[in-house]
Amino acid sequence: MLKSPYLKYTLPVLLLAYILLETRQHQDFDIFLLASKDFMQGGNIFVHHYEDGFRFFYSPLFAAVLIPFTFLPVYVARIIWLTLNVLAFVRMFKVIKSYLNFDAFSDKQKRWFDFLSVVFSAKLILDNFHNGQMTIFMLLFMLEGLRLINANKVLWGAALIALGINFKFLPLVLLPYLFYNKQLKACAFIVGWCMLFLFLPALVCGFEFNTVLLKDWLLAINPSNTAHLIDTDETTLNGLTTLIPTLLMDKVPDPHALMYKRNILNVGVSTVVATITVARLLLLCFVFYFLRRKPFTPPKNKLQTLWELSYVFLLIPLIFPHQQHYAFLMMMPASMYVMYGLFVSKKHTHKMDWGLLSGLILIYLFTNAHLLLGEFREYYNHYKIITYGGLLMIVLLAILKPDKLSKEN
Repeated sequence: MLKSPYLKYTLPVLLLAYILLETRQHQDFDIFLLASKDFMQGGNIFVHHYEDGFRFFYSPLFAAVLIPFTFLPVYVARIIWLTLNVLAFVRMFKVIKSYLNFDAFSDKQKRWFDFLSVVFSAKLILDNFHNGQMTIFMLLFMLEGLRLINANKVLWGAALIALGINFKFLPLVLLPYLFYNKQLKACAFIVGWCMLFLFLPALVCGFEFNTVLLKDWLLAINPSNTAHLIDTDETTLNGLTTLIPTLLMDKVPDPHALMYKRNILNVGVSTVVATITVARLLLLCFVFYFLRRKPFTPPKNKLQTLWELSYVFLLIPLIFPHQQHYAFLMMMPASMYVMYGLFVSKKHTHKMDWGLLSGLILIYLFTNAHLLLGEFREYYNHYKIITYGGLLMIVLLAILKPDKLSKEN
């Protein structure tokens, strides 16, 4: 294991080299820039397609925020964007760790925890960096927003969460959670900020055109669209809207699907849609397993809070449609919580919890197979193994209750 002083000087150099090399190739961020340019020139970014037929699904405000990047050379814009991603990841990692108690850990154990936590999610982290994506920012908006709300900085915490909701809707899962915690003021501020952010782009494009964009945006992301219910048109998609159709239909609209059988039944589209709806509802209802307290009462401690939030974040890539593999970085709070549980259990009993370790290893293989044995990536995508990793993580979370860890630590 590398010593901390050594890392202090070498890690920044390695990160800089990585950023300069990674940004030499095409990224999804390039599509964001094209849409932002189109928006600035008065184009309807939700009707037009970019590059090889890709569509823009983020908000008008997100396109407006990126306008300053469009004045830079693409390579320079990529460097800045990836640097912001790296900084956002570091901050996100620190906020997650703030929920955990490391008082009984030695410096060596702390370093091992940091190292293994990053390695466990390595492929998901690298995919977000490689594609210039928004998942890290989404996680940071939610975690930092909650931190500010709990620190009585409700207005600004709500603004961060609302900004995330505006960009990609995913942080919507926090609204019922905050309501359950009796954070009614925060909920009200989030709704208020959301309304403001919807109309803010009108300062750039005018009120009338902004209204047109909002209507077309809502049509494009409408979760009741057939394309979002049988979500298999891209082979790299994951989540329930992708996994369930591949299990219940002999043929799905995936032009890159392999010839190998993966369905266990062959039923009609209406049955598949109903099954997806039921599965989503079951996962949503299962949140009450983690909310082991009466409504309008706060969590017992930070560990309890992280346990609850880990499940809430994990729901995002599982129940929302059109989730790429890199969206499963939302699983990182859960993986760090379970990793922490493994460390605490070993420290308390002086024995390895082999069941917990086996589960973590299996999830690691599911989520990092593309990195470990990339030549078989077609098979991983075909069988949607990352989704199985997310479902297995629910099992580990459910088993590893915070009360047990609090007693052992």
